[in-house]
Amino acid sequence: MTQRTREVPKLVVSDRSRRAAAKKRFEKILLTLCAIAVLMIVLLPLFWMLASSFKPNVELFKRPPTLLTQTPTFEHYRELWDFTSFPRYFLNTFLVAGISCVAGVAISLVTVYSVTRFEFIAARAFTFGVLFIYMLPPILLALPFFRIWYKLDLLNSLPALAITYLTITLPFSLWILRPYIEAIPRALEEAAMIDGCTRFQAFRKVIVPQAWPGIVASFIFTFVVVWNELLYSLVLISDEAKRTVSLGIASLILETSVYSWGLVNAAGVLATVPVLFLFAFAARHIVSGLGAGAVKG
Repeated sequence: MTQRTREVPKLVVSDRSRRAAAKKRFEKILLTLCAIAVLMIVLLPLFWMLASSFKPNVELFKRPPTLLTQTPTFEHYRELWDFTSFPRYFLNTFLVAGISCVAGVAISLVTVYSVTRFEFIAARAFTFGVLFIYMLPPILLALPFFRIWYKLDLLNSLPALAITYLTITLPFSLWILRPYIEAIPRALEEAAMIDGCTRFQAFRKVIVPQAWPGIVASFIFTFVVVWNELLYSLVLISDEAKRTVSLGIASLILETSVYSWGLVNAAGVLATVPVLFLFAFAARHIVSGLGAGAVKG
């Protein structure tokens, strides 16, 4: 009788553990299916753009439409590269995005370091003021920038466009970099200065390596924002030779009629490739930087 009463709780516990394990497996399968469904929804437009860029014009307007092409062709890519100014658009965008992102990250890094390390009046108000500027719709600043560059005779120039993009990159970089700088102990800088480093040397040899993951993340995200930006380039640039990628793709629809979807899809694929490579490069460096920062800390 005693042995039987001991076996009953064991059976109950074993049954409960099996049900709990089955419930966890079911939840895991359900979450996996949900993730796959969301991923398919997100990737479907990209896959459709990629597949359509290799379709001949006959298949592009075929009814019912097909997802994959039966006769792949590079006609749209050759036409885009040989008969349009798309290579020039790429160069312009790389130039403008590189200048605005490097300048924005550098200024943000120095600014965040100053705000977090030196106490001054209205530091908190400055931080929230920057956030307020970032929350403003870009369309509100387009007309003032247009008038400023017009008065300075810098309208329709790439340097003016790069400076304009700082209004986007600076606030964003400030809020990305601030947690990284605040998390670095001041004792590390003090130890470096005791060993003979100046303030700038301590900043360069201690702060920058520790905040490297934030620097890379800030640069990548601001680069993507500038790369995809259309409004400011549409307002400030009118010369065809100075168009950016986003403005160039929009002009393909307007100038070649809405029926050149193969050309537009090919342009979209080429505009997406640099961003994909940049994210692939950044992911590796962000992870390695986080690990190095944890070891050094």
